[in-house]
Amino acid sequence: MRHALALTAVLGAAWAAGALADGGGPSPGPTWGSPGVVDRGHAIRYVALNAGTRNTMVEAVSMQDGNVTRWAYLKGSYGIPAVAWDWSTDGLALKGHRLVLVSGPGPKWTRFAVIDPRSFRVRSHFRLRGAWAFDALSPDGSLLYLIQYRGSPWAVDASYAVRAYNLNTHRLYPGAIVDRREPDEKMTGQPVTRVEPGSWAYTLYSRTGKRPFVHALDTAHRRAFCVDLPWRNSERWINVVRMRVSGGELLLRRGGKVIARVDRKTLEVRA
Repeated sequence: MRHALALTAVLGAAWAAGALADGGGPSPGPTWGSPGVVDRGHAIRYVALNAGTRNTMVEAVSMQDGNVTRWAYLKGSYGIPAVAWDWSTDGLALKGHRLVLVSGPGPKWTRFAVIDPRSFRVRSHFRLRGAWAFDALSPDGSLLYLIQYRGSPWAVDASYAVRAYNLNTHRLYPGAIVDRREPDEKMTGQPVTRVEPGSWAYTLYSRTGKRPFVHALDTAHRRAFCVDLPWRNSERWINVVRMRVSGGELLLRRGGKVIARVDRKTLEVRA
């Protein structure tokens, strides 16, 4: 078991170097090894490892002592989805009964695997035509939010659309999930960091030559809002900004100092 953990650390470091060197697109894509994704009780860390060229080993690692408590092999290459370039990961439903793994976006197909993290039983496999990436899950694990690329997945500030997929019926909902206040706004940018309190997923996006914004996704009700931030020329330092929720506010912090507050009800920004 200790050897598996050492391999996890090595593969995680290798992925980090590759991700930072790549630097493109609205999603970092799948990850192998550390950091994986941690359950709500901070008891188990789930990691995916390459097991040959076209196979995946999924492990449940105890957060208390680092031992691997269970594992399973999957046919196909899948990883834990990363959702921001600060190593924020996702894929585990808040209720803990679904874990979504994703392949890298391909020119023809993107594949997904859904397993029960308690038994590691495979619940379903499916694929979507074209280049896609994981974005978020609803708390009950029934709604999978995806990034659909409009062009190359590796282009800087690639254009994309947020879509919703029903994991119970395996149905892709028609149309993109957009801010109804600005339905024609083109979605671009790179995710810097994310925080997920309850059913909301808040993602800070940086855009080349434009002001950054927070994408507020209501994962329970298939709606989203884009909150523009007042910062100019933030490309040099925005990668160190982190977020946390305090009561009814979303706090954006740099170096321990709060540099902006977003009212979670009105979406008003105070710098």
